[in-house]
Amino acid sequence: MKVTRIISVSFRQLQINRAKSIFAVIALSVGIAAVVTMAAIGNGAKDKAVSQLEQMGTNLITVNAGKVRNVMERRDKSDRVTTLRMKDCEVIVDRCPSVKEVVPSSAGTLKVKYGNTATLSMVNGVTTPYFFIRNFQVQYGDLFTAADNELSQRVAVLGSQVSQSLFGNNNPVGETILVGKVPFTVIGVLKRKGVNAEGANLDAQVIIPVNTAMRRIFNVDYLNWIFIEVSDRSKMKVAEGEIIAALRDYHKLDLRGKENDFTLDNQLTAIEASESSSRSFTWLIVGISAIALLVGGTGILAVMLLSVRTRMAEIGLRLSVGAKRRDIVWQFLTESTILGFAGGFTGIFIGLSLSGIMAFTSTWQISVSLFSVFISLFFSIAAGLVFGVIPARKASKANPITTLQKE
Repeated sequence: MKVTRIISVSFRQLQINRAKSIFAVIALSVGIAAVVTMAAIGNGAKDKAVSQLEQMGTNLITVNAGKVRNVMERRDKSDRVTTLRMKDCEVIVDRCPSVKEVVPSSAGTLKVKYGNTATLSMVNGVTTPYFFIRNFQVQYGDLFTAADNELSQRVAVLGSQVSQSLFGNNNPVGETILVGKVPFTVIGVLKRKGVNAEGANLDAQVIIPVNTAMRRIFNVDYLNWIFIEVSDRSKMKVAEGEIIAALRDYHKLDLRGKENDFTLDNQLTAIEASESSSRSFTWLIVGISAIALLVGGTGILAVMLLSVRTRMAEIGLRLSVGAKRRDIVWQFLTESTILGFAGGFTGIFIGLSLSGIMAFTSTWQISVSLFSVFISLFFSIAAGLVFGVIPARKASKANPITTLQKE
């Protein structure tokens, strides 16, 4: 029997049993729609997390002064630690060939005031390369220079949230603000950045030259952090080893048999952790897909078994006039596969529609994965094929004489 003939007869039979066919399609499409929608939500969350991490700099290693502990899922460094100095930056530059850029940071929370408006803000003293390794972009004005840092100039670049709190929607470049009790001239405003991996709001900071911060604001000779850009993403682990070895040697920790008095945070590790979570979510979707296909496939099985029962006379007649048993098998397998394809296609359409509605009506980031669409369609067709085997075999084994006698 020709393939086109089998397909034509299958469509005709499914139209005759329209109500049963629709039941099987609905049973499968509900599960497929749920899978596509969940995959879109999960991919959106993953893409947003990875995007936020990459915006902070992909080749970034942060050296924290002291040992940072995770307490109740929050990072904690309770005591003031003075183990990092400006000299450490020079040591890292001299001894770590995988390092491209080193940025010292001296920071603290202070009141920032303009006129009668005040806000508490993180005041972060850094060098100019900080803006580039953290992928900041300027909205208004400009950045301070290396010369500004050398001369300890009182110039400030505002995060977008600080600028909004103090100046509203106005351009603050050229205005004078008080950082603590020290006047600073605003020379620039940064575009919105968001929250980093540690939960710090990078838009709620005032960025000033590090020498100005240490001498005129905090009056300290130590650093809170050292931000390091690695020359290549593939050298992140190598760079970590070089930095640890260089700082341990300079701090003479090996001679004294002490643990590290600093902690390293690797931005790439956070990105890889996010991608790992995404892979776990993908396997979860696979599991849910299996359950959905089991439920939908059971519906196809029930419909096809009922179809075999009601069409015994037809099967017997076809066998008695010379039809081969494999033709009967292919006939019912084709019908069940068509049901699987219809259920998968309908489920994908519903899932994409729901994803689109959620993207427009909610704040969630929705990202439809072609992989999830194709895999859902593939498995729905496979479900139709697999769950059609039993009815097809049952139909092919029918005794034509017995079936005709019963009719």
